[in-house]
Amino acid sequence: MIDFRYHLVSIVAVFLALAIGIIVGSTAIKGPLLTGLDRASQHELQANKSLYAHNSQLKDEISADEKFAQAAEDSLLRGLLAGQQVVLVLAPDADSATVDGVTAALQKSGAGVTGQVVLSQQFFDTGSVNEQALKTTAAKLAPVGLAQPNSAPDEQISGQQAAARLIAAAIVNKDGTPTLTAKAGQQVLDGFSNAGFLQVNGKDSAILAGQATMAVVVLPATVPPAKTSGPFNSALVSLTQDLQEVSKGAVLAGSLKGSGPRSAIDAVRGGVAGVPLTTVDNAETVVGQIVVVQALSKLLTGAQPTVYGVRPQTVPSPAPSASPSPSASPSQPSRKKTRR
Repeated sequence: MIDFRYHLVSIVAVFLALAIGIIVGSTAIKGPLLTGLDRASQHELQANKSLYAHNSQLKDEISADEKFAQAAEDSLLRGLLAGQQVVLVLAPDADSATVDGVTAALQKSGAGVTGQVVLSQQFFDTGSVNEQALKTTAAKLAPVGLAQPNSAPDEQISGQQAAARLIAAAIVNKDGTPTLTAKAGQQVLDGFSNAGFLQVNGKDSAILAGQATMAVVVLPATVPPAKTSGPFNSALVSLTQDLQEVSKGAVLAGSLKGSGPRSAIDAVRGGVAGVPLTTVDNAETVVGQIVVVQALSKLLTGAQPTVYGVRPQTVPSPAPSASPSPSASPSQPSRKKTRR
């Protein structure tokens, strides 16, 4: 039988061996290990410093671009939309800086701003009760003979599509001949407003300053929740498409934060929406606000819808690229005539 002292000696021997191993091992690898860790730490430190410096440089460049845009805005926009009337259609929680900046840019371009149509969150509710309420309201307000929109029917947003067709006809026209009379257009807006689907902000009242010839639709300041983003974006895209069809042009604009993944602009840019629209994804900046006006101006010339901005798959600006100057032909050396 093994006595207790044997167990005790065995346990002491094991711990002694461990202690000796740790001491010997740490002494043997202490130099190389610490040197390697120190080198890795220095490398990461330098990498971080380089990234911080690059980030600071990019911020300085953005700031310089914004200051240049602010200084050049008047000359870049002057007269681009002279004689045009533009209405702003705002999604719920639209970014106020974007709205104010776009409005100012439109006015600097010579356009008149007829006012704002602010859509409520209720407008985008796709529950069966609300869908029926939208369709019922639209049916009561729709005049006889109003043309159907070209947008493809979508059962999930059928109420929003019925309402969008009427709202577009009430606030914009293409050739100076309104689809609806001023009285009928105001009745449409009042009807949807009284039902809680929108609000009209005119210059001095809840009445727009006449019909517009163009429109800017502004996204929410942040992207919709994943659960509701699909139908929300479809409804907003459908409304923008209707505005585009019955006016001289419409632009879907938003801030960078609001135009990211799951946004309506992202759906258009990625082809998910299946509809070609002109979009601007950085309209909270002065540069983006200039692009909004330039994009509307391009649409007046019959240009195709284009996605503008700073995200992947976008065009940075509607401004035409400078044509390369033709290289001068090498001059032939003159021949001197010799006298005979």
